[in-house]
Amino acid sequence: MGQDVDQIRIGGRLRHARKIKGLSMKQVAEQVDCSESFISKLERDKVQPSLTLLHRLVAVLGINVSNLFDTDQGNEEPVFIVRSGSRPRIQMNTRPNSSGVLLEQVVPLGPKSLLQANIHIVAPQGGGHDAISHVGEEMGFVLEGTIDLHVGDKTYRLTAGDSFLFHSELPHAYNNPGDTAARVLWVNTPPTF
Repeated sequence: MGQDVDQIRIGGRLRHARKIKGLSMKQVAEQVDCSESFISKLERDKVQPSLTLLHRLVAVLGINVSNLFDTDQGNEEPVFIVRSGSRPRIQMNTRPNSSGVLLEQVVPLGPKSLLQANIHIVAPQGGGHDAISHVGEEMGFVLEGTIDLHVGDKTYRLTAGDSFLFHSELPHAYNNPGDTAARVLWVNTPPTF
């Protein structure tokens, strides 16, 4: 999985977004249903959030996950190039004692972006987060491995070469039932996550 790329430390960016909204750690903790001490540890990069908690957190802070990747929103180039091996990454734990999901940003988001694209690298037996829903539409393409995609009340087993599309308002989640890492190119619009 190319461990030579540094993972982004999101704590400072979360703290900055919280302060811009004028919220205390206690207020944020109450709104996302976790402890104030967890928010404190998160802002100091001592813990990693679950995918579900991160989704609730960015919604409360009025940002999206792409803001956590951002290194240069001021770039007004008409074409963005991100070289292989240099994509920013964020590690998330989806369940206790699992290695979770690594999000790798495919292209940076500019202020006028309509699409968001990440590669979700799901550890063996990883995923399994609570279902989330939000405005938009999502599509994906399984690059490697196997995932179980849960949308609404149905589960779909997908393997390398399979693709999917669904409306984000439907509750959705995924997990990797296999013994090897799964890699999924995941695109959604608007960039809400």
